[in-house]
Amino acid sequence: MDKNKFKKQIKKILSEKKLSSLISVCLVLAFILVAINVLMPKNIYLNKPKNDQSTSLNKEDNNTNTVSSKLSEQKNYEEKQKVDLKNILKKMDGVGDVDVMISFESGEEKVPAYDTTAQTSTTEETDNEGGKRVNNQQNDGSKVVMTNSDGNNEPFILRTYKPKVTGVVVVVEGAENGKTKYSIEQAISKLYNLTLDKVNVYPMKK
Repeated sequence: MDKNKFKKQIKKILSEKKLSSLISVCLVLAFILVAINVLMPKNIYLNKPKNDQSTSLNKEDNNTNTVSSKLSEQKNYEEKQKVDLKNILKKMDGVGDVDVMISFESGEEKVPAYDTTAQTSTTEETDNEGGKRVNNQQNDGSKVVMTNSDGNNEPFILRTYKPKVTGVVVVVEGAENGKTKYSIEQAISKLYNLTLDKVNVYPMKK
């Protein structure tokens, strides 16, 4: 085929409106597909880790706040015990200034509620000779009762035992008097249910 004729045929085809419209539509669709493939993965990649990171940080903050709250509560309880003991000892006859140190068991003890279930099954067996045998089987199960608090599932606590006092040291004005010292030892021993060897009372330096 002559080159000139071939060029004329190409120009004729391109000059047709339908073919031009079709090419334009194809170009627009191709551009849209390229834009989606290029832009969408970047947005997903940039946004998703931020959300995951934010959720993770919120959980860590909640756990940290819970632990700090428990430690603060325990410290306040221990300080209150010291203050109360000092105040009551100062009111005793023959007692002047008082300084107290109390040792506690680590942490408080919480008793959760349990949901207990009991199932009894009875089976009757008959042997070849006509004898009968009855088997009773009992299955006991229990699980901790959970409650929802601030969106978190936690055990339902029936009772909380505060840290137990394991020993007391008291430095006090007036302990030079044997009777006063004995009265202090007895008071502390009965107050915290301690044996006398765990209660130490000393006179204060003058």
